[in-house]
Amino acid sequence: MKKIKIGVLYGGPSSESEISLLTGKAVFDNLDRSKYLPSLIEMTKDNKFLLVNKNKKRAVDFVGKDRKLFDIVFIALHGAPGEDGSVQGMFETLGIKYTGPNTLSSALCMNKVYAGLMYHSWKIPHPEFIDVTAKYWKKYKKEILKAVNEQVGYPCVIKPVDQGSAVGVSVVKTENDLISTINKTIKKFPWLMAQRFIKGQEATCGILEKKGEPMALPPTHILPQLGKFYDYKSKYAIGGSKHICPADFSDEVNKQMQDYAVKAHLALSCRGMSRTDFFLGDDGKVYVIETNTIPGMTSTSLFPEAAAKAGIPFVKMLDYIIEATK
Repeated sequence: MKKIKIGVLYGGPSSESEISLLTGKAVFDNLDRSKYLPSLIEMTKDNKFLLVNKNKKRAVDFVGKDRKLFDIVFIALHGAPGEDGSVQGMFETLGIKYTGPNTLSSALCMNKVYAGLMYHSWKIPHPEFIDVTAKYWKKYKKEILKAVNEQVGYPCVIKPVDQGSAVGVSVVKTENDLISTINKTIKKFPWLMAQRFIKGQEATCGILEKKGEPMALPPTHILPQLGKFYDYKSKYAIGGSKHICPADFSDEVNKQMQDYAVKAHLALSCRGMSRTDFFLGDDGKVYVIETNTIPGMTSTSLFPEAAAKAGIPFVKMLDYIIEATK
């Protein structure tokens, strides 16, 4: 069989670039050499694309001479522009196949407001929220505070609409805390959401497509060790969190999470893979928080860990993701 030429795209300008470098290297190292001819493509912080070959780097010309170097690009970019549809739109314009969801699906999943609207439309339980832009915060502060009080309540979670890895996330307990937190955060992130705080236990559930059908992996119960919730440090530092997979919840709760993860995957038109994060509230209810289109694949990452628990080794997991692009 003719080997498939895979370009693994990693790095990028986002706050998650260092993790993306680890994810891309893990993907590159685990691609089956009997099936694939892999190469590394680094996206730099100033948005250049470089072909990496034995510590040598040169610019990639996707439009011209390098067009035939890759049959498929494996997107391993976390955050923008890898998960927000920007890179996907570029590859679609150039007619280059790539892993993961298309432009629209990527943009939907990356934007917590639009993803939240899709969850509600599909009757997927999701904590109540309102969104706040810098423009409207300046003009309608009283109305926004009233809406938060009546529709969301306290404590509530303030988070940027388009960031991952818990970047910019704060929990506020009073209206005064809310005002100071928004004033501080909105300078860097001009579109925020205020969401009802769910007291409970954190969990996640991955979806891997097999022959076009979404297959739920075992849910994982996440116990942060270095923070109050599963923040950046808890996610990526060695010993930052403890993972119990399959989750030590009841069979009913685990099945609920798997069903909601499949439903979220379909609602947001994901492809190949996704990972949906949950809270099991102290009220006994399961709440979907967000869906990630390009899960981390580092030594401490949840997605490959859950796949392994389902009897799917890293190499085979990559096969499924690549096959979904055909």
